[in-house]
Amino acid sequence: MQSIYETYLKIIKNTCSSSALPVCVSPEDKADIARLAEEHCTVPFVLPYCRHTSIYPVMLQRTKSMMLNYYQIEQFTRRTLSLLLEHNISCILLKGISLANYYPVPEYRKLGDLDLYLPDPGELTKAKKLLEENGYRDEHELSDHHVTYRYTFPATGRSFTLELHYRVVGIYQYARANQIVDQVFSAENLQPATDIINGQPYPVLPPTQYVFYMIHHMLKHYLYSGFGIRLLCDFVFYLRKHEQDIHFDQLHTWCRESRISHLYEIVLETCRIYLGLPNTIDSQVHYDPKDCEAFISRILKDGDMGTDVSTTLVGSTSYQKVNLITCFREGHVQMKVRFPKASHFPVLWPALWIVTFFCFLKNTYLVRNTTLRETLRDFKKSNQKTKLIKIFENSDS
Repeated sequence: MQSIYETYLKIIKNTCSSSALPVCVSPEDKADIARLAEEHCTVPFVLPYCRHTSIYPVMLQRTKSMMLNYYQIEQFTRRTLSLLLEHNISCILLKGISLANYYPVPEYRKLGDLDLYLPDPGELTKAKKLLEENGYRDEHELSDHHVTYRYTFPATGRSFTLELHYRVVGIYQYARANQIVDQVFSAENLQPATDIINGQPYPVLPPTQYVFYMIHHMLKHYLYSGFGIRLLCDFVFYLRKHEQDIHFDQLHTWCRESRISHLYEIVLETCRIYLGLPNTIDSQVHYDPKDCEAFISRILKDGDMGTDVSTTLVGSTSYQKVNLITCFREGHVQMKVRFPKASHFPVLWPALWIVTFFCFLKNTYLVRNTTLRETLRDFKKSNQKTKLIKIFENSDS
């Protein structure tokens, strides 16, 4: 592992474990530490180590902006969730301020958009109508698990994005994983918990389901573009707070049945080694430390939400080899995403495959600004990430 990564991880470990162990940052390394912190949205944690440098004022301003953004997102969250609940639309807050609530300083967690989950997808039409009547603009984003809205506050002109989920995560190619997710997060099986955040009650996922959701959220980012240290920090802070509330045997069963146990195990062990997660939390689960080092190194290299998001051809599972059949299988998955209703009729598949392929070509050259050859090459390269942690047990083997 690069020495700059080791130094940066010591700083983050101190933050996650409430430790004050001294970390020596040499003057020549401070710029690189600041760059890492910027890439992983952890500037406030590194700020004290960059005092009396030329980069300190910029980092201080970035920290102030993150704190201001926290309160703006909190206001947007409160407004949106209250609107839905007042009209008897059940929804659950995902991530955002509900995870920031477990940080030593909540304002130091970087917040992006607002994610709300509708346990009853039958309420989606009602929710969309309500939002559009109240100034939320549909962004018409292509997704298999959420719709996207943008709201602009009239007084300030500041805009925020809402992702309204009717599934907590997108569809996998491995059908059993989809079945487990649908069962765990169904309206029949899900009884929301309540978090008090800045004096306001919010419906959130119960602890065991929340951890399962965080693992799936990491998995989707890992498959699509990679993810940064922030998701691991979320994981550590949440488990430290809710260790006694999590039904770990149930969590193991869900992970095992959906074949993502390797991801859970490597995340848990990596957090123990590098972020100070206590060994007593789910103590019987372990993973190879060498794989954990490779895993955390990749995370640090990828940045907060990955460096290849704009050019990578998304893989929905891991493959022992990448060939034309593999690409066809991935194309079939994307056809289902693009045409969720029409794809239920096999007689339409040939036409839908053709349309999906031409959309893929258009996006490759006009959106991702790359070529077909480069996209397929990157797809083969990114497949190695999934083989590292054996996602879905390489289900095509």
